[in-house]
Amino acid sequence: MSENNTLPNDFTVGYYLSDSKINKLKWNLFVDMCKEKYNINVVPIDMNKDISSINTRPYHVIIDKLTDELGDLDNPSNKQKVDYIQSLIDKFPSIVEVDPLESQKPVLSRDTLTKLLDKLNDVSPELNIKNPKFVLVPEDYNNNDYNQLLKEANIKFPVVCKTIKACGSKESHYMGIVFNEKDIHQFKQPMLIQEFINHNAIIYKVFAIGDFIQVVHRKSIRNMNVNETELIKFDSQKPFPASLLPTDGQELKIEIPSKSTLSVISKDIQKNLDISLFGFDVIVDCETKKIAVVDINYFPTFSGVDDFYTLLIEHIINVYKRKSSFIKSNNVLNK
Repeated sequence: MSENNTLPNDFTVGYYLSDSKINKLKWNLFVDMCKEKYNINVVPIDMNKDISSINTRPYHVIIDKLTDELGDLDNPSNKQKVDYIQSLIDKFPSIVEVDPLESQKPVLSRDTLTKLLDKLNDVSPELNIKNPKFVLVPEDYNNNDYNQLLKEANIKFPVVCKTIKACGSKESHYMGIVFNEKDIHQFKQPMLIQEFINHNAIIYKVFAIGDFIQVVHRKSIRNMNVNETELIKFDSQKPFPASLLPTDGQELKIEIPSKSTLSVISKDIQKNLDISLFGFDVIVDCETKKIAVVDINYFPTFSGVDDFYTLLIEHIINVYKRKSSFIKSNNVLNK
C-alpha cells in the first residue's frame, strides 16, 4: 500500500460511470477495497443535488467516463450529466479531475484519432511503427467514384470502412471489410476508409494507467485474400461473424511488440490527448513485421490487468497530489 498519509482524512473520490461500466468493472469491489485498505471514500456523484445548495467541496477527485454522453448531446439526459459535472468543476475549481471532460472529447472522433496515430509514423524508425494508410471522406463529398481518393492515398483493397463517430451511437461500431469500390457505397458519409493489414488473426490490447502498461493478446480478424470479393459487415462490439474468424487449425503466432515501444506509444497518446486511463489496440503486419496502432479507447474495462484496483487507486492518489499542488501553485501566483 502506498504512503497516503498526506491525503486529507476525509479524502473522497466522486465518480460517474454508466451502469454497464459499473457492472463490467465490478466497481463495488473497488469501492470496498478503497475504504478497507486506504480509508478512502469512493462515492457516486449525486446529479440530482442542486449545485447551488452545495457550500463545500463535495469531492477531492472526480473520475468519470462520459464519452457516450459527449457523443450524443442532443439527448437531454446526456447533456444534463455533462453540464452537471462541468458546473461542479466550475464552482469548485480545486476538485481534481483524473481525466478532464475536454480531454475525453477527442476520443469521440476517428478523424482526430486517426490523424494523431498517423503522426506516430514519424517517430524513431527503430520503433518499427507504420500505421495504416487512410482517407477521410467528408459528408459533402459528392464524387460517385471513390477510386480516385484511394489512389491519391495509395490505398489498395481490401479496406476497412468505419463511421467518423467513434462512440455515442450504435452506428459508430458498425464497420465493414470491403474488396471493391462498389461496396464502399453501402457506407454513409462522413466515413473513414483505412487499409486493411493482415496480422495473423492476433490483436494486442495495451492497457495504460498512467505510466503503467500491460499487454494482453486476443484472437482477431483472419488474414484477407486480395482475390476475395464479398463484403463483410460486422459490429465491433459483438462476437465476430464466422466469415471473419481464422480457420480451425490455423496456427496463431504470438509476436508481442516490445514493452519499450509500447511505452513510447502510450506516452505519445497521453501527451497529445491529455488522458491517463485508456487502452490502444496494436497489430503486427504479418509481412513487414511493422507495428500498427488501430484504435484507442478511453477508460476500457482493463480486462486481464493484474491488480487493477490497486493500480487505479494509486494512480488516482498520484494524480491528486500532482494536480492539487499545481492548483495551489497557480492560486499563489494569481494572488
